Amino acid sequence: MISYQNRIRASSNSVLMPSWEPEYINYKIGPKYMKTDLVLLHAPSVYDFRKKSIMFGPMSDLVPSTPIFEMYPIGFLTMANYLSRRGINVRIVNLAYRMLADNNFDVEKFIKALDPAAFGIDLHWLPHCQGSTEVARIVKKYHPAAPVIFGGFSSSYFYRELIEFDQVDYIIKGDSTEEPLYQLIRAIKSGNRDGLKNIPNLVWKENNKICDNPITNISGDLSEIDFDYRFMFKEVLKYRDIKSIVPFIDWFRYPITTIPVVRGCNNECSGCGGSRSAFKRFGRRIKPSFRDPKKLVDEIKVIQKHIKAPVFLLGDLNNNGSEYVRDFFKYAKGLDREIQIFFEFFEPPDNSFFDMAADAFSNVCYEISPDSHDEGIRRKMGKSFSNKDLKTCIKYALDSGAVRFDMYFMTGLPGQTKESINETVDYCKDIFEHIGWDRRFMPFISPMAPFLDPGSRAFEDPEKFGYRLTRRTLKDHIEAITMPSWKYILNYESMSINTDDLVGATYYAAMGLNRLKGRSGGISKELMAANQERIIRAQKVMDEIDDTMKIKDKLSREEKLKDLKEKTHKYSLSTVCEKKELEFPLFSRSFNWIEIIKSTLERCPRT
Repeated sequence: MISYQNRIRASSNSVLMPSWEPEYINYKIGPKYMKTDLVLLHAPSVYDFRKKSIMFGPMSDLVPSTPIFEMYPIGFLTMANYLSRRGINVRIVNLAYRMLADNNFDVEKFIKALDPAAFGIDLHWLPHCQGSTEVARIVKKYHPAAPVIFGGFSSSYFYRELIEFDQVDYIIKGDSTEEPLYQLIRAIKSGNRDGLKNIPNLVWKENNKICDNPITNISGDLSEIDFDYRFMFKEVLKYRDIKSIVPFIDWFRYPITTIPVVRGCNNECSGCGGSRSAFKRFGRRIKPSFRDPKKLVDEIKVIQKHIKAPVFLLGDLNNNGSEYVRDFFKYAKGLDREIQIFFEFFEPPDNSFFDMAADAFSNVCYEISPDSHDEGIRRKMGKSFSNKDLKTCIKYALDSGAVRFDMYFMTGLPGQTKESINETVDYCKDIFEHIGWDRRFMPFISPMAPFLDPGSRAFEDPEKFGYRLTRRTLKDHIEAITMPSWKYILNYESMSINTDDLVGATYYAAMGLNRLKGRSGGISKELMAANQERIIRAQKVMDEIDDTMKIKDKLSREEKLKDLKEKTHKYSLSTVCEKKELEFPLFSRSFNWIEIIKSTLERCPRT
């Protein structure tokens, strides 16, 4: 979905460390006298990943984070900003990052030292199901009286099962949690539970009874939703703890920022848990709400004032019509023309989009996800545009001065065979030939993993889309995410391709695209060779895991898997491509420390 880079390096006392961090990175938890109302905790996908041997493979190759999914949801910023403006003291703690950056980081000791009125834990993306519930258990171990609040897409979908967990006190359903969370924190601080029944979207426990308030808070006007990254700077000063606020493992070296365009979606991609029907199913949202284009531009201005780095607009501007697009570019004329900016498309836009973008910016990247080269499979995914339109779009974008055009394919799609996956390489070769082997075109491929999204049409009606679900409940997925390789983690089987062929074809296609990018000059010959070697070795590790899984004695099997830990870790990072390929090609970054210091000293206005 989002295309970033995440280079990592090992150190003697850590699992992974960022390649650059400021010298003051080691500040402690913070002043004990400072009472926090709410601590938002982001857990790793698997809590004990530092001990377990899991071959996550290419599951996270095309997103900014590692397979630990240490990037906390952007909603943390909107909630924190919303509550802070209303006098609620909020702290964000990225436990996943802390655990990833320092092998000696003691999670339980850290959590024990916290003392908020309540804890909030995201279960937004389903891969966090094990990590989030385990972190909640630890919170309850040391703070049995402190309420634990869950939220996010997956929390909303599985709320009936999740609320039964002993370590979960509250769940806020839906995609609009800011106001319900504000009301809940006020109720918790006052000690008055009588008003809980009036808080929209809330699920809670009362005398061993589950109480379920309807979802009535569905944001239509997003004027009070802010993606203001200045909150991060204030957090650092307030708690003297920069590590806990870092968005993902290599953010200081590549501090790309994301600004969402919309809540909800107009599209019906069959495997997506953020599709129109999925939003309606878990959040009662009937139509998407788009953010004011002027506000989008204002937020970009604020970001660029503090950090000169790439900006990614999450969501397709075109989904709200041509007038919305024109308004955005009208306001964008007030931005620095040299900023580095990413646009994503759900379908090829009109040529006028590229004309307006070229008029406003000189450093623009685009990306689109056709999913498959096969138009029939693409239609099953819910996308109807043609290959001809796609090819024309890419050519026009490059001719209009795009510095890059990324294209994302997936494996494991409805009706997709081994042969179809392999044909992806030939299709991309045809595009390269059409554009004269322009190195600015960058194709990628990864599996639809680890899960079919709950709430998606394919999850709700798997047979219609050619699947058999192997995992349905939240507890099923908690068990799945700790399996020894991504082949065993998948929550589906395809009727068109067996799992072994799916794994093999994914790696085969990745090697083919790697060779094409090497030939075009999109990546160096050295990187092309390194990628191919890494993919081959990853396949061999997968084979070793398969052989190990045949061992009938459980203890012997687990010991053998532990012996593979170093390999599984190594070949779960940048498997099908080097994450550096995902970086903005003209990338440069600089932090304006004077403006950052000014922002940290400003008081947040209260409403």
